[in-house]
Amino acid sequence: MNSIAILEAVNTSYVPFNGQQIITAMAAGVAYVAMKPIVENLGMSWSTQQTKLMKQISKFNCVHMNMVAADGKLRKLLCLPLKKLNGWLFSINPEKVRADIRDKLIQYQEECFTVLHDYWTKGKAENARKKTSVDDRTPLRDAVNMLVSKKHLMYPEAYAMIHQRFNVESIEELDASQIPQAVEYIHRVVLEGEFIGKQERKVNELSAKEANSLVWLWDYANRSQALFRELYPALKQIQSNYSGRCYDYGHEFSYVIGMARDVLINHTRDVDINEPDGPTNLSAWMRLKNKELPPSVHNY
Repeated sequence: MNSIAILEAVNTSYVPFNGQQIITAMAAGVAYVAMKPIVENLGMSWSTQQTKLMKQISKFNCVHMNMVAADGKLRKLLCLPLKKLNGWLFSINPEKVRADIRDKLIQYQEECFTVLHDYWTKGKAENARKKTSVDDRTPLRDAVNMLVSKKHLMYPEAYAMIHQRFNVESIEELDASQIPQAVEYIHRVVLEGEFIGKQERKVNELSAKEANSLVWLWDYANRSQALFRELYPALKQIQSNYSGRCYDYGHEFSYVIGMARDVLINHTRDVDINEPDGPTNLSAWMRLKNKELPPSVHNY
């Protein structure tokens, strides 16, 4: 049996698949999807499909990835590059899946036949799925407006939640069936936030010294991200095994660092940075407020 790579998951998220949220993760700049939940969702035998995938490692570029499973525990999961999921679905025998989704799979495979035929005979293949109009997306924009108002987020952050959830770069990429799902997801976030918000909280939970310590920590994470970005080209050039991880740490953490920045700003609006009992990282406070990366690792 061929050997299989083991990767560390970075920036895990979920994408909808047949009414279920499937875990995905980034590694070395590639999006991967855990296969066991998908196989079980289709009503097929996981042991059988696992054996088939392990026999076709090079074909599907299978990897084992350490990520948090559905039970909340860290497990080594067999994963497939997300871009190869369609090809795997195309290879499935419809008679092996659940009866209630058999027609959907057959319809999907027929569409694949058409796409391949159009590509090779016409030079292009078009997606015939119904695209959404500006009016179709109005309920989603209304939901985002409510989220921004209730949770005090910025619009790019609110839309980023949708992009990550549905694995798209813009809400314009959502098809008609995904709009209601996205609206439901945003409403759920708003309601959960309102429920949590009913609990009493102190106005200033952090002392100036505690806030300053967190700013130091945020600054080190921010500096590390800049360092990884600068190291990546050199490591890639020498074909280092660490180049992929370096790319992930330098790019995939941007969203988390940005979210941490907003949390810190919300908790430090009234903090006097001259109050802490110890040195104050003034340059870090400046970067925090201005949402900046350090200009260059060589200037440290």
